[in-house]
Amino acid sequence: MDLLYHRTVTSGLQATLHLARASPIVAVIQAPIAKAEAIAQRQIDRYPTITASHTLRSSLRRAKYPVVQMVILPPTGEHITLVLMSNAEPSGSREDWFNGLDPAAPFTWRNYELTRQEGQRLTWRLNNQARAYYRKHIARAVTGRGGRQLHANKAGKITGKVVARRQHPPLVARTQLLRLGDHLSHYPGFSGVRKDVFDLYVYSQRVWRSTHPDEPPPAWPYMPYLRYCAPKRARLSDLQEMQHDEN
Repeated sequence: MDLLYHRTVTSGLQATLHLARASPIVAVIQAPIAKAEAIAQRQIDRYPTITASHTLRSSLRRAKYPVVQMVILPPTGEHITLVLMSNAEPSGSREDWFNGLDPAAPFTWRNYELTRQEGQRLTWRLNNQARAYYRKHIARAVTGRGGRQLHANKAGKITGKVVARRQHPPLVARTQLLRLGDHLSHYPGFSGVRKDVFDLYVYSQRVWRSTHPDEPPPAWPYMPYLRYCAPKRARLSDLQEMQHDEN
């Protein structure tokens, strides 16, 4: 049987999101590409439901039995991520299972994290580190490397007055914000990601108006909704061969 991995980030995220609706219990395995096929096959041997038919898996779920499935995400460097997903933690398992939808510690991969929106809808959003990074990048792009700080009086108390150490000229700040907006528009348009990007846009407008009140704020490009895409997968063995050829 050919073991398949997702060639694109969007394909892998959509596959994981689809399974999370019925199988939110997650175990993550980071495998070197050279050993990924053997490690994946070991999971299949341990959890036969990975290769079972859809009908059998549905019957097992209705009977409250653990049903494990696997998504192999695109490689990062010399490693690849195997995500095991189940409706319940299998008894006697060796993996570290957790609730991938736990708001305090959700399943996170690269710049994304699983989340449940209002109305119980599942989606991907930017994770905490990514959101914090982009907010900091926006502040620096507009105000300069030093950013903005609270002013202290002679007694050392914070007065609440905000002053800028440095401030980029409007043309430089505008160019940098537009580049960032273009970069963010290339993220896959999951509803959670779109909301995060819109919040960053609102933040950029607020920072801009506080530092360049006489200049109109730059408008970011429209971020389209993500429609369902057919899975884009390839054989894991081919990936190992490509890595071997590169080495």
